[in-house]
Amino acid sequence: MCIVESFCLLLKSPAYTKFTKLNDLLRNSGAIGFHRMLLQLTWAGVILSNMAAAAKATAIAFPSALPNCPDKCGEIQIPYPFGLTEGCYLKGITSFFINCTPNSKGEPLPLTGNVIVTNISIIQGRIDILMYNTIDCYNELGTRLSYKWEWQRRLYNLIFTIFETQNTFVAVGCDTYAYLNGFQNDQPFSIGCLSRCQNISNVVNGKFSRIGCCQIQIPGGLKNITLEAYSFKKQSFVFDFNPCSYAFIIREDEFKFSSVYLTTLRNNKTLPMVLDWTIGSEKCDLAWNKSSYICGENMLKIRSVLSTRASIEIQLKEEAVIKPSKQR
Repeated sequence: MCIVESFCLLLKSPAYTKFTKLNDLLRNSGAIGFHRMLLQLTWAGVILSNMAAAAKATAIAFPSALPNCPDKCGEIQIPYPFGLTEGCYLKGITSFFINCTPNSKGEPLPLTGNVIVTNISIIQGRIDILMYNTIDCYNELGTRLSYKWEWQRRLYNLIFTIFETQNTFVAVGCDTYAYLNGFQNDQPFSIGCLSRCQNISNVVNGKFSRIGCCQIQIPGGLKNITLEAYSFKKQSFVFDFNPCSYAFIIREDEFKFSSVYLTTLRNNKTLPMVLDWTIGSEKCDLAWNKSSYICGENMLKIRSVLSTRASIEIQLKEEAVIKPSKQR
């Protein structure tokens, strides 16, 4: 992600206003040479400092929604390019629409598709969600208890990808195999995980246990995923301590395997997961020049400030070299 995107909404700051007024004043006053360039350099530095400070500000102050747009759903901040109503999210891309709908208790709940949003970060280019756990359960007679939508879970989004460095794909069970299906570069892609054991005494707790739990890295750029969980023998040999198979993607820093999960994970209907919402994989200097770039004209203003500062610094260095040579 181009970090400078995060500064797009800061151009209305007092520092930027002062800078533009100062430029006009200097232009009209006829100020020339070293002093004018020094003043411009100083104010360019002030603007960049304000931008950096604003980026570190609290979530309440930054980022923000577009003018006249609601910026919260319950306690969750909804910054642009996301939005809660038509005209408040990135034009033409419905993936950035957040549906603020009441839950069973009447409390506002932010949804992207059918999953709950718990946080949106502009700086990190991530959206935290609660993804559904994939569960395949049987009774002692070997009859499946789970509905199909429980042992096959889908997350469909045309834009957002699975944040591969933040998540891990996990299958839990002692009679379990699972699939993660998705699309990478618009091509279908599948990986699998399996775990078999016959006695709970063999199951060891830990972050990367290989008995009772299979855990593998997420491929980069994966989206439009389907998770599937299955049992080899309908849990018939392990039913006493493991009646279900599970498959899910979870934030890696939120997961540490425990043997109790063999029975208790069926109570966890959702688990924390991270999506990457940044658009495309182009380098910043190429993306900046496109009309579809998120920041639009604001990005051009930021680049202008950066360019002005760099140009002035070069001129000052040149003067420092040229002036002594003229005095000789």
